[in-house]
Amino acid sequence: THTNSTGAILEHPMSTNLDQIKTTARHRQAGHYLAGTNISAGMLVARQEIVARARPRAFRLMIVMTDGEANLPNNTTTAKAAVLTEANAAAAAQIKIVTISLGSGADISLMQQVADITGGIHFNVPGGVSIATVQANLREVFRQVASSRPLRLINSD
Repeated sequence: THTNSTGAILEHPMSTNLDQIKTTARHRQAGHYLAGTNISAGMLVARQEIVARARPRAFRLMIVMTDGEANLPNNTTTAKAAVLTEANAAAAAQIKIVTISLGSGADISLMQQVADITGGIHFNVPGGVSIATVQANLREVFRQVASSRPLRLINSD
C-alpha cells in the first residue's frame, strides 16, 4: 500500500504475482504521492486486505517499513495515536506486525511500540551511512524476516 493525503491506496490485492508487485515497487519512491507520511492509513488498508483475503488458517503477518515519522492525518500527535490504534486493531485481528525503521528520520520508538503491541518484532536500519551499508543492512533484515516465518502444521479437514 502507498498512502496519500486522504488515506491509502492499495495498488495490488494479495497475490502471488510477484512480477507485478516488483514492477510497481521499482517505480515508487518516497514522496511519490505526497511528502507526508500517513502510516496508519497504510496499516488500515493492509489490515482490511489481510482480513478479507488471507487464507482462513494462514499465519497473518504485516510488514510496516517507513523512512519517516507519522505526520498524517492532521499532525504528528494525531498521526501517532492513529498508528497505535491501528496496531491494536491488528492485534485484535491476530495480525503480527514486523516493523522496519529505515534511515535517520524514522520514528524508532513508535515502530517498536507497534511491534510490541502485536507480538511482532522491530528492526532498525539506521541512516547516516553509505548506501551500500544501508542495502546490506536491509538485505539482512529481509533475510531474517523471511527465515523466521513460523511453520504451523494444520489439519487439512
